[in-house]
Amino acid sequence: MIIIPQSMAYATLANLDPVYGLYASFIPVAIAAFFGSSRYLATGPVAMVSLLTAVAVTSLSLGDSSLYVPLAIMLALSVGIFQITLSLAKVGKLIDVVLKEHVILGFTSAAALIIAGSQLSKVFGLSKVSLSDLLTINNFLDSTPINLYAVSMSFIALIILYIFKNKLTRYQFLGNIAVLTAVVVTILLSKNYDYNGPVVGSIPDGLPSFSFKGFDLNPNLIFMFVIHTVIISFVGFMEAIAIARQLEQKEAVKNSKGVELYKYPTPVNSNQELFGQGLGNIASSISGAYPVSGSFSRSAVNESVGSYSPVSSITTTLIVMLTLLYATPLLFDLPTATLGIIVIFAVVPLIKVKKMRELLDRDKNKGLVCWTTFLSTLIFPILSIEIFSGINTHIWTGIIFGFLFSLIIEKNQSPLNIN
Repeated sequence: MIIIPQSMAYATLANLDPVYGLYASFIPVAIAAFFGSSRYLATGPVAMVSLLTAVAVTSLSLGDSSLYVPLAIMLALSVGIFQITLSLAKVGKLIDVVLKEHVILGFTSAAALIIAGSQLSKVFGLSKVSLSDLLTINNFLDSTPINLYAVSMSFIALIILYIFKNKLTRYQFLGNIAVLTAVVVTILLSKNYDYNGPVVGSIPDGLPSFSFKGFDLNPNLIFMFVIHTVIISFVGFMEAIAIARQLEQKEAVKNSKGVELYKYPTPVNSNQELFGQGLGNIASSISGAYPVSGSFSRSAVNESVGSYSPVSSITTTLIVMLTLLYATPLLFDLPTATLGIIVIFAVVPLIKVKKMRELLDRDKNKGLVCWTTFLSTLIFPILSIEIFSGINTHIWTGIIFGFLFSLIIEKNQSPLNIN
């Protein structure tokens, strides 16, 4: 109920057609769950990795949009291989040392803000809006006026999500079907009431081809391809392991006699989880999709409804398979405005400015690193400085800058003088 509409929305965030989100929600979900260590972690398309994928394919394609899909597939394969290599080298726990929590906080807050902003064009029924368009907004709107049908549908979807998630909190099931309800309602309105806004349109039915077709990558771009692979691998895994560890702290469900219903709880193992995520990404590549990671919203639902094993993810795989085989025509009239609202509603809680302020008050050095990472993640895409053979700074530059700044701050910290 959550992954199907959510994955389609995240695929558009990755600059891919919605069907590639469904492909990434098929085999990778079961593979990552079966070979990972968390009983709750739900793998698949997520907002942060989708955004990083969009940045990668846009910069590496050098303007050729026909390369987006092959590049995304290659990224999934390279991310998977890199993550498995790290797991076999037993360096899973070292990732916590490499990527500090306060660096991740600043990066995810800024990235979530960028993600939300990138979806506004869908909300207003516009073509993709660039920074130059914003600088000449009047001329842009004259040539591409706001689509009031799309705005109306966005508002309806937003109201449904808000009410189901925030007002009907007594009924957990309603919160779980909020995204699906928004999708179904807006499809019905679009189909029956002469909707003149952009819609998803035809989605290929049937299962992915399970093959990998390589292509020649410009030799000058190999270095940047490796950089994108490393960034997606680290950020994706950090998101997954953070979710797995948080849900691991939940107390096991017991029956009326106080006996745990799940007899063999396995603790989350960083290296094993890294191995599972790596295999999941390789499976995504073979499925013709793009990089995946652990989803907080879907993992939280897994935990809350009593999931205790990979069987829940295997069930998800089967339902997505049935959707690909028989239900894609039902999604033809889905407004793209609804997909934009789904993404915005999912990432807004990740913008944790209050937590960043509190961190600055509590620990000046960590707070400074966090805010520096946040601002650099926002500023570098705007500056777009060329750093390597036509490759410009973008969102990923912010997390690298934050990491380096963190190292400088820690190195210059004077040790306590105890006499």
